[in-house]
Amino acid sequence: MNLVTLALRNLQRRRARTVIVSVSVGLAVATALSLVALADSINRSVGEGADERGADLTVLSRNASDIFSGVIAEDMRAQLASIQGVRDVTGELVLYAPVDHDQQIIVTGWPADSYFWARMPIGHGRLPGQDERRVVVLGSGCAEALRKGIGDELDILDARFRIVGIANYQSALDRSMIYMLLPELQDLAFRQKQVTMFQLKLQPMIATGDIEAIKAEVARKGPLSAAPTSQLLQHDRNLQVMKAISRSVSLIALIMGGLSVLGALHMAVQERTSEIGVLMAIGWSKARTMASIVCEGVLIGIAGCLVGLPLSCALSSLFDHLPAIGEFISFRPALSMAPPTLLVSMALCAAGSLYPAWRAASMNPADALRRL
Repeated sequence: MNLVTLALRNLQRRRARTVIVSVSVGLAVATALSLVALADSINRSVGEGADERGADLTVLSRNASDIFSGVIAEDMRAQLASIQGVRDVTGELVLYAPVDHDQQIIVTGWPADSYFWARMPIGHGRLPGQDERRVVVLGSGCAEALRKGIGDELDILDARFRIVGIANYQSALDRSMIYMLLPELQDLAFRQKQVTMFQLKLQPMIATGDIEAIKAEVARKGPLSAAPTSQLLQHDRNLQVMKAISRSVSLIALIMGGLSVLGALHMAVQERTSEIGVLMAIGWSKARTMASIVCEGVLIGIAGCLVGLPLSCALSSLFDHLPAIGEFISFRPALSMAPPTLLVSMALCAAGSLYPAWRAASMNPADALRRL
């Protein structure tokens, strides 16, 4: 009988306990994967939103702790547009603003000649006129959440606006935003001649080396940094804090799963003292005895991973239905997230079985056999 077969037989002898411990490990794995998926989805959704609007590089202030706190002079647009390889530049002011006095929604302002307006997928209504005032376009998700349509009015920062268009963007973040002309948002936010970021559209088929040269040239223009839109939140302090918290909570959850394995196998070793004594009396070495117990811990870890992986997908899919989260992100499972978490889970389950394994290997066969 090999070690795996023996370990399976021993686990089947206490099926209820094995199931409970495996489920506890599975819940730990699901918690860890769900938290990692949340942070990854936020990062990906922001990048997808910028990509959908047609931007290739995002220019932020190096002094900004997040994408909302950046302040760049609007007249930097001409300097950025002069960089070789840059096809178009648009400034963007982004902020959270009170809407109808009881909701906080992301509002963004673009210049009237921004290439973002030309790419906006208007589903109903129209775009704002260049000299038109107090009009906005709503993302379709925002319109649904506010229960507003074409011709309706809403208050933004205590100013009354009329809805002239509904944009059918694909990304969850773009669908949840309100869009207006940049000068009006600058006046409302008291940020005249300022933007939060610049979005650069590059020449088609530009080489990677040329992109790096553009990023370096942007840095020479002032305290600015340029990054691909897919890495928009790479240096965002809020997301970094969130990732640190999610990793900490994930590690705690996985450690608790490992402790569950330790407790279950320690109890199993105590119950099988005489059996272990017989095995050692007939020639089992300490190493083989320990390996048999560790094998049980690893099998519990495998079972927990098989439970936790689909459970994490089910839990993460609920993000789309939570108003505070689903409005801004769209969860899609990424296989790259699973292997590190599953490997850590397996390692902790194996580590949790080491103490019971050591206790079993440290038994005196003669003392163990007296319990028969």
